[in-house]
Amino acid sequence: MKKIISHILTALALFSIASCDRDGDIITTGGAEKITLTGNTDDIVLSADNKEGLALTLNWNDNSKLVTNDPNVLAPDNATTNMIQMSADESFTSAIEQLADGGVISAQFTVDQLNSIAGRAGLPGDVSSPLYIRIKSTLANNITPEYSNTLVVNVTPYTIDMTVGYVLTSKLEDSGARLSSPESNGVYKGFLGVSSWYNYYLQEGSGVTWGNDGVSGTPFLISSEDTKWNFWFPGLEGCYYTIVDTQKKEWSALYVSGLTVSGDISGEMTFNRKTNQWTLAFNATTTGNVKIRLNGNAAQYNVQTGTDDAAAVAHTVSFGQNADALTFAIDSESGDITVNVPQTGEQVLTIDLNDPNKWLISVGAGTEEPEPVAPLLYMSGIDDGISGSWTFDNYLRLCNEDELAYAGACNVNSLWGYQFYKEADNWGSNIGLGEGDATSGTIVAGSGINLPAPEPGLYLIYASLSSMSYNTFAINSVQITGIGDNWDLIEMTATDTPGTYKATVDVTASTPWGFQIILNSNWDTKFGGSDGTLAYLGGNIPLDDSYIGKTITVTVDLCKGNYTIE
Repeated sequence: MKKIISHILTALALFSIASCDRDGDIITTGGAEKITLTGNTDDIVLSADNKEGLALTLNWNDNSKLVTNDPNVLAPDNATTNMIQMSADESFTSAIEQLADGGVISAQFTVDQLNSIAGRAGLPGDVSSPLYIRIKSTLANNITPEYSNTLVVNVTPYTIDMTVGYVLTSKLEDSGARLSSPESNGVYKGFLGVSSWYNYYLQEGSGVTWGNDGVSGTPFLISSEDTKWNFWFPGLEGCYYTIVDTQKKEWSALYVSGLTVSGDISGEMTFNRKTNQWTLAFNATTTGNVKIRLNGNAAQYNVQTGTDDAAAVAHTVSFGQNADALTFAIDSESGDITVNVPQTGEQVLTIDLNDPNKWLISVGAGTEEPEPVAPLLYMSGIDDGISGSWTFDNYLRLCNEDELAYAGACNVNSLWGYQFYKEADNWGSNIGLGEGDATSGTIVAGSGINLPAPEPGLYLIYASLSSMSYNTFAINSVQITGIGDNWDLIEMTATDTPGTYKATVDVTASTPWGFQIILNSNWDTKFGGSDGTLAYLGGNIPLDDSYIGKTITVTVDLCKGNYTIE
């Protein structure tokens, strides 16, 4: 049926009017060509052993062109929007949709992709069921869509475990953390230990990945569309009872700020986010079963509150016990928990929240482990003039554990200054400026003030978390010395990569003491190392006698802290 389109529809970008003879001319079109869908209709049996194999190919005619009754009126290309719809029922009441790009007239689906669609559509695993497919073609929002013929394909999906939600990092890598959906209903729950403003995605067993809906200002709305962003937690580091509800298209984070133990054991527990465990060290005077209670305070962040700490809703939380596992309740009295104390003396009560299907409590010998010294100290903002953003790609290596001292080279190009971070992707671990300038000064944990950056160039940067101080030194030249027991300074040649230098050396004799990398011909600023890793002020780099009589090329990357010998 023809649609009457007046000049006002140019606002919808349907047509570009080339010319009109007089005001009031009416331009008409027969709309888009009727779309016909074809494809293989043989029974499809999907196998997890061939996920990348081709499972289904669809084709349809090009309906992207419109024809008008006036040759002077040009209809734009790709005027129609085509959506591939797949459903478990012929009425398409809950269709899974996939947009076809403008001008595209075919689509292919791998075994993995089709299995994911079948699972989302509700087709049972390991059973042959009809999958209904059609093309929905839309000309404009105010015009009724047109539909192609319906293609019916019998599909046997392989079973997908929808009881597990996989927590992915901001780089879409498996973090190892899990949420649980025991009823396989798309609602995933569990405890996550996270850093300040931690970013993540959630992937279902079907392969569908969920993130933020991609709209600024709505941090707890979720989407699986390609336009999604990663989720982000509030700024408080610690323990969060997390719910991702794919039915309601939202998620929430309940921040558990503390847990108190009362009863036969008493005290305030400590949370270790890296192990996702709460612990309490105590001195046991008796052995056997004891009874305790676990209660705490929490703050709820959700769609209504956003990540605003002041808006977060206060709650109480408690743990109970069911057989050998713990239960969790919000705004409810806790019940008695029975736990066995195996021996007297120093013991540790541990609540392990890693398995979302079975939270465990136990008592074991020992004391709470101190947090290990971080091997790297990150510098975010140090190169945003190059990378365009604040990243955790630049870092210093631990060079003196007693002094908590870190050092390394960096190609500096900073627009706004920089801060140190004790942990990658943990914005809450920031260490900012106390007092100082671009060459030296003091630093303060959590100050929030950027350190002044020196002018763009290659620098050696030194920071001590014991004295809370920093220094920067421009690197003007790099030398190598000690090879063949020759301690003359041999100039290394800069490569096209900032911070990377090479030197070709004839090994004429043994190198009993190893060799060193010297900066600016200053013996007080040197790198040693071993096994391919450079260490500031470290022991000399070894070179065995198998290199005697050979010409070698030594390459050092001062920024990444590594070396090679070829």
